[in-house]
Amino acid sequence: MALRGVAQWDRALVFDMPTHTGVDMGKEVAGSSPAAAFHLFTVRSIMPRPYPPSPLPDIEVRPFHLDDGDRRSIARTLGLQALTPQTAVAVTEAISIYKATAGGSKDTTVGNTLAALAELNKQGCAYQHAVERLADDRSGVDYTTLSSLRPLATAVLNGVPDAREALAQAARTRTDELQRHPRVDPAVEAFRFFCGVLRLIFSSAAASSFRRTDEECWRHCRRFAMEVFAIAGITDVDFDSHPDRLKQYLGTDVTT
Repeated sequence: MALRGVAQWDRALVFDMPTHTGVDMGKEVAGSSPAAAFHLFTVRSIMPRPYPPSPLPDIEVRPFHLDDGDRRSIARTLGLQALTPQTAVAVTEAISIYKATAGGSKDTTVGNTLAALAELNKQGCAYQHAVERLADDRSGVDYTTLSSLRPLATAVLNGVPDAREALAQAARTRTDELQRHPRVDPAVEAFRFFCGVLRLIFSSAAASSFRRTDEECWRHCRRFAMEVFAIAGITDVDFDSHPDRLKQYLGTDVTT
């Protein structure tokens, strides 16, 4: 199976952890003590202003190797006698890319993507730069934003009639979506995306006897994922006591 490009994967993993600015809290505590007021001032002062994200940097992806024992172990979790070359490649690519992008893109945040979209409201050179940013495949905005707006931005640069209006409308729609988007931990989103890819691999490679019922399918898919985690050396996860959480992660939609 073909995995999306590394830059697109990295872009798809992001959006910040919640950052507590103290704005709401300040209404209650700012007047209660000088220390509280100072804390609120300093928190506001050090919070960076959103800015259009920088282009994604080059990412080094180191190949991951499955030995014969790894292949046999994974094959068993798929109900197979042996792992096919295609499945082995899919698993190693998934592991390699996850390890390379596990931290997500720190610059690709909800606030920074909104700042990039806001640049489309400017005129002249600023507008031109905003359009060029969205037409760049290495743009630091998130994958969903880029996939929907990049063709329109490219059309604007090519002088296609009505493309500017279409881009503006698409930017407004995406802005509304992002303003309601919860902020999340990039590392968690990286792992969530990785799990979604593993589900796709399981769905395409597992024996039919492992997919007779939904319950049976999920049980085997979880075992497959846990085996891949162990082989990849991903030890900072604990799903033995939280199987439903792993099921939620495996259900992540990575096809858009």
